[in-house]
This record gives sequence, C-alpha cells and structure tokens, in this order.
Amino acid sequence: MRVCILLALFGSIIVSLHAAKQEVKDWETLRGCQLVLSDQNDGDSFLIHHKDEQHVFRIYWADAPETSGRSTEVVRDQSRYFAVPVEEVTDAGQLASRYSRRFLRGEFTVHTRWQDARSGREQSYFAILEKDGEYLSQYLVAEGLARIHGMPTEGNWPEGPTARAYLGRLKNLERQAQREKDGIWGLASDSMQMSGLEALLTASETSGDDALLLGRKQIPEKAKVERININTASLEELETLPGIGPALGQRIIRARPIQTVDALVEISGISINTLSGFRHMIVTEDPPPPEKTVAFYKADLERYLDEEVVVVVDRVGSLDVTSPQGFRAVRMHTAYRGESGGAITAFIPDEFYESFTKFYAEPGKEFTGLLYRQNDDVVLVYRRD
Repeated sequence: MRVCILLALFGSIIVSLHAAKQEVKDWETLRGCQLVLSDQNDGDSFLIHHKDEQHVFRIYWADAPETSGRSTEVVRDQSRYFAVPVEEVTDAGQLASRYSRRFLRGEFTVHTRWQDARSGREQSYFAILEKDGEYLSQYLVAEGLARIHGMPTEGNWPEGPTARAYLGRLKNLERQAQREKDGIWGLASDSMQMSGLEALLTASETSGDDALLLGRKQIPEKAKVERININTASLEELETLPGIGPALGQRIIRARPIQTVDALVEISGISINTLSGFRHMIVTEDPPPPEKTVAFYKADLERYLDEEVVVVVDRVGSLDVTSPQGFRAVRMHTAYRGESGGAITAFIPDEFYESFTKFYAEPGKEFTGLLYRQNDDVVLVYRRD
C-alpha cells in the first residue's frame, strides 16, 4: 500500500512538472542570437546561443522534411504531403538544412513564448526566427523546402502579423512555390495540393514504402535546369534570363547581395510578371566568403573567435572611435585574390601605428591578429609579443 501511495505521489509530481513545462508565457524577444554548430540542427530545429545561455528552438508554422529516415512515420507523412518517394524527402531535408544555416548566418532574432516543443528527451521550445525583417518559416515555405504544418502561434508576436494573416501569407507562398516547382515541388506534379494523390496513396497502402520507391517519378526537365546564382552570375549569364537585357542585368549586379528571389521585384524594371518568367532558373545562394578575409572568419565565429587569424589587407583607413588604452583604431578592408571580404575595426598598439600604416599602404599583404568580441562588435587586435 505504501509503495502504491508513493508511486501515485511520484506520478502526480511528474504530471505537475509536465504541465508546468507546457505553460505558455508572454512573448519574449531575444536579439543578437547565433546558431551553434550541432548535430541537433536540421531544417526547422536549432541549437541557439543567446548571451550566456543555449537553447534548442523549433520554428512555429513550418515543418521541413526530415534529414534522415529515423522518424519513419513522419517521413512517410511528408512523402504523402509532397507526393514524392521517401528518399526524396530526406534529400530535400538536407537541402532545407543548408538553406536554414545560410539564413541564420551571423546574428538574428528569436521570438518565443517558451512553449514546450520537445519530441524526445531534449528540452526545446517553439519560436519565430527573424533576420532582417524576414522569417525563416516563411522563407522555407517560399523556397519549397517546408510544408505548412505543426504548431501555429497563438496571436501575433511582437511587431508581427496576426496568426490569420500569416497563415494566408504562407498559403500564398506555398501555392507560388508549387506553380514554379521550387524545391521539393519540382518533383511533386501529382501532389495532393496540386492535382491529387490517389495513385500514390493506393500504392503505399498496397505495398508500403517499397511501392513509393519503385514508383519514383522522373525529375521534370524544369527541375533539372542548373540554376543561375544571381549573386555571382556574370552580366552575360544574367542576359540569358527571359526579359533581362544589359540594363536590367547591370541593375541586378548593383543590387547585390540579393537575399531572396522575391527581392528582385524591388529593382526598377523587374515586375512580378517578369520575375515569374525566370524564377525557376535562379537561386540567391551566397557564394562562400573568400579565404583570409573578415567575412570568412565571421561566417564561423564559433571556430575562430578568440583565435589568431590571418587576413589579406586591401587597404586601411583611420577611424575615430574609442580605443583601449595604448591602442589606436583603424578600419581594415580585406580581400583575397581580387574578391572583397568585408571590413573590420582593428586595434594597433601606439608604438607600431606609424610603421603599420606605412607597411599596409600597399594592398595584398597579410595581417595576423586576434579575432575578439568587443561589446556588440567583432574586432581584430594586434597583440604585442
């Protein structure tokens, strides 16, 4: 009897703890967040660093394809939603994971109510991830790399739209991705949303996953086209796009870096109709930052912060900012093999300042310094021996 009472009491404590974890708090906005490299990260769940803490967040509204076949039921459900073979789901999941990492480069903002999102033992929370006014859930759906599925928000988040308005926006983006055959929709001509799923459902009910694999569809020719990266394409390559001549090509080049395909309509002369004619032919993937530049190291701060790094200096200029005692500040512009790699504030010891400015007056010389976070900025410090 005593054992039963203790078990009952223990059970009630567990239920109470679970209920406490499910408690939804007021919205909290976490600014200056950074992605932490982790095996937990995929297309819609991430380990994120904010101040002195790390949390796992899962995005509201959108569900990216699984990156592996471990979650069999989820993968199968996603294959039915997109009407693609099971193995195509995990391929798309890997692509979504890469897109999400690219979206979350640098710093971004997290809006959360600390609502429990765990699907296993690891504690996680639902959140809206925002960067430069764009939302990751919206971005993934627009690229054809997530379905509208999972936990919606309750009301609007700080400075965000209402839940109803956001759902409408996502549906429009999904329909557009379907029409343009973006992402996984390039393989989904028979999807439930586009034309029906009867044949695929019948096959899966009859023979299980083997039928999905045996009945694998051929990739449409439109999906096979090697897309042009509008952030790196030459003028001649841009002119191969329907409706783009020399003038519009030059405007695209001047507008770089272009964050999303939809941002092209902000360029004078490119209408929605013009964009629809070549949307399926382009991508906006940023090129990898050139080596030995500020951008290269900032892209992986977890690895290089508080380490000595080598940059190739293109030019330096004076900078009127408060410097640590015994140092003077310069603005150091970096480049490698003709590719610009961004600028950074560098602190040079007073006794080396004059010789430093003379030595680096000529571009192409290497500089070794400590990559260091000062307040909210990342700087380079020339260390005395």
